[in-house]
Amino acid sequence: MSSTEISPNTAVATTTRTTKSSLEEHLAIFSSKCLSQNAEEFFKDVGDKVTAGHAVRQLLLDQPETRDSFRHLGGFQALLGTLDLLIQIFDDDDRKENPPAGWLYLLRITFTILAAALRDHKGNRVFFREGVPGRGWESAYQKLQNLRRSVLDAGHGTSCLPDENLLGCLFTCAIEDETAHQLFTETQPEGAAEPTAVDKSHLPSQNSGNPSITDVDRRGSPSTSFEKRLGTAAFLQNPEALCVALRLWLYWQKVAQNAAPVRHLSIVQSTLHLARSRAHNLVALHRTNLLSILLSSIVDPRFTNRPIDGIWELAALLLTLGTSQLDDARLLYLHASTLPSVAGLLLHALQSSHSPSCFHFDLSIHGYSSIELPDIGVQFPPTSSSNGYTLSLWFQVTRFDSNAHTTLFGAFDPSQTCFVLVYLEKDSRNLILQTSVTSSRPSVRFKSVAFREGRWYHIAIAHQKPRTTSSSRVSLFVNGSFVEQLKANYPMASPLSKAKAGDADHDSAKLKFNPIQVFIGTPQDLASRLGKGVVSTQWRMASTHLFSDVLSDDLIAVHYELGPRYHGNYQDCLGSFNTYQAAASLKLRNDSLYSGKEQQSDIILAMESGGGELLPERKIILGLSTAYVFPASKIGMNNELHIPRFMSRAAIKAARNLNSKGHDSLVVNSAIPTLNRALSHPHGHAVLTGDPAVLVVHSLDNAAWQLGGCTAVVLDRLDRASDDQAVLCALDCVFETIRDNWRCSETMERENGFAILANLIGQKIGLGARGTHDSSINQSNHQATREAKKELALKILTVLLQFLGFRRDQPELSVLNNPLAYRVLLVDPDYWRSMPVKVQILYYDQFIVFGLRSKYRSFNAKRLSKMR
Repeated sequence: MSSTEISPNTAVATTTRTTKSSLEEHLAIFSSKCLSQNAEEFFKDVGDKVTAGHAVRQLLLDQPETRDSFRHLGGFQALLGTLDLLIQIFDDDDRKENPPAGWLYLLRITFTILAAALRDHKGNRVFFREGVPGRGWESAYQKLQNLRRSVLDAGHGTSCLPDENLLGCLFTCAIEDETAHQLFTETQPEGAAEPTAVDKSHLPSQNSGNPSITDVDRRGSPSTSFEKRLGTAAFLQNPEALCVALRLWLYWQKVAQNAAPVRHLSIVQSTLHLARSRAHNLVALHRTNLLSILLSSIVDPRFTNRPIDGIWELAALLLTLGTSQLDDARLLYLHASTLPSVAGLLLHALQSSHSPSCFHFDLSIHGYSSIELPDIGVQFPPTSSSNGYTLSLWFQVTRFDSNAHTTLFGAFDPSQTCFVLVYLEKDSRNLILQTSVTSSRPSVRFKSVAFREGRWYHIAIAHQKPRTTSSSRVSLFVNGSFVEQLKANYPMASPLSKAKAGDADHDSAKLKFNPIQVFIGTPQDLASRLGKGVVSTQWRMASTHLFSDVLSDDLIAVHYELGPRYHGNYQDCLGSFNTYQAAASLKLRNDSLYSGKEQQSDIILAMESGGGELLPERKIILGLSTAYVFPASKIGMNNELHIPRFMSRAAIKAARNLNSKGHDSLVVNSAIPTLNRALSHPHGHAVLTGDPAVLVVHSLDNAAWQLGGCTAVVLDRLDRASDDQAVLCALDCVFETIRDNWRCSETMERENGFAILANLIGQKIGLGARGTHDSSINQSNHQATREAKKELALKILTVLLQFLGFRRDQPELSVLNNPLAYRVLLVDPDYWRSMPVKVQILYYDQFIVFGLRSKYRSFNAKRLSKMR
């Protein structure tokens, strides 16, 4: 190289220095750098500062490396300082009468710069949230609140600083789209009605079903203009900005004397649209403290006296993911006794938060989305010592794409000699198993089941190895039941290759099998089309397990009855994790299949002796679920406070290495016994690609157990119920809490909860526990007529029977699922035999149904004979 030539590295370094100098120069003009400078000098030429602000933003967008420089140069402090100087203008007696022209543009460019500095930069987001003095978002909220107050105190009113401008600035920052500002500044259409009170009829009724995470009634959905403007592709980049906007808006509504103008509702409508359009947006909002803010506003007397449309819908939508803070759950339970609207919201939260935690794969973002494990660490398919393999998967498809298959699972080696692919066909929605790319019959179709949108399915694919006298067969189980068996080629073993230098088990003469890569979802290499919005498929996965053996029909049924909320390796006494309905279903299956030999079945062995005896942990090749998501980004911060003490240096190094490659979270393979080993080996952890959302549901039934052991929490609500409607709502909450939660079920039995419940029911219908009229118990709270009490007793009995397994619509399918509760709630109390004729007809009819009309009458009779 001649002396006149410049090396590439020198050119890059020179360009970087030039860019940094340019950024520093524009930033100095924008903020005058010295934040203590008086407002007169600061606003001498607002136009130049707006121009400089645009230049800073453009540099941040065009040169991503300048975002680090922006932080080092104190850019975030400068942005917050700009808000302080705006406040100073309106607090200054000499300037507040005539604020400088264009200052609203300066406010707007402040937040566009903030959005540009935070874009795709996790370090800046953490620094602004936690490292800036006063915490960035909290400080911004306080300063914007003070700015609005200063404008009003100066006598300008909201015409000088329209509330829509503040909300628009924050919303623009939240989704990083400047055009969204128009949603808050455009004039509302003529004839738009001023809202006076919220219509809560759209909230789930007390007898509603169990909606999934996004199954919230959309009768109160945003207007068509919002959907057209934002579309379904809007991505929430900075949810904290939206949280600040909603906090400001809620505060304004609480202190306002009149109902909010229609244009103010834009912030609520747009937030609802964002949360409904993408699971990523819902998760991002839930991770902020927005739910706590909404709940505290809902129970605020200033708010309950003049409710605002949209807040209840947004709170209900966020509650589908449960409450991440126990204080939120405590607030709901505390005020549900006094506010009927909160009681309905609590019931909805209990019903909707029964959905499992899951991974949400949204292919509309990039065209692909997956969880990928570079190597499973063992030979696959299993060796001669095994009968085959079993794949178990809990999944739900929320949206099919008619032009693309829905890939669920795959495993292959680099040569694709070993190849397994499980997907749902785009036309028929049948499940396809492909086990070869070269065979004349590479795949088989299971035609018996067509999978539908919106339903959770448990599938188990048990693939047997071929034998000398029989060919390979594969069986499909759906929701614990055998569906279909087909002949299918068994996957070929991956070819052998020489170990490479540097391998842990390196031996120059040693041969090893090629690594088997496993994926859940659609990897980038297998995507049919890449890009935003080209594929609309969306689906969820709660858990996936791959076993190096063929599981029995009974063991698959046991795994299914544990439900999608179970996250474990099936090694414990699995009966402890069963709900009443699941235990009854398994015992019914056991009695019908093994009459006289019930204690010798795999069902009883798994439930009572331990699943590990039937399925040793060494036979688990793969186990993935949201319970095993490890936050690698916290380890990558080099902050010792975030590093667990038990982690080894090798594990910490591996986590930081993965984090440096852009992987914020890892999914630990639960087949590996320790976290250190899992992080240190390629077969111990999987990475998320294509931005799958991790939906962690903190259910309200678990929250009740954490707050006070469940029993006292739910029964106290029933005891405090002061009218018939409140009694029914509280009773529904009791059963929703214990129906699908094994912890709460166990606690109700251990703490004699059903006996307390029976006594409370007697009080609520105006009778003592032995059937006598009791005038001393809560009579002041029950002034309803005798006829109303009859109706209440009938409704309570209907709810009880439904909980116990009585099917009024199909009585022949009635199964007694809880003999203890049946005895304590129905058989022992005398008050049912003192009720009016209508109630007694239903009461005595259930005996006939359970004992004679049900096709499971023999099972029911056996359970009745064993009542404790």
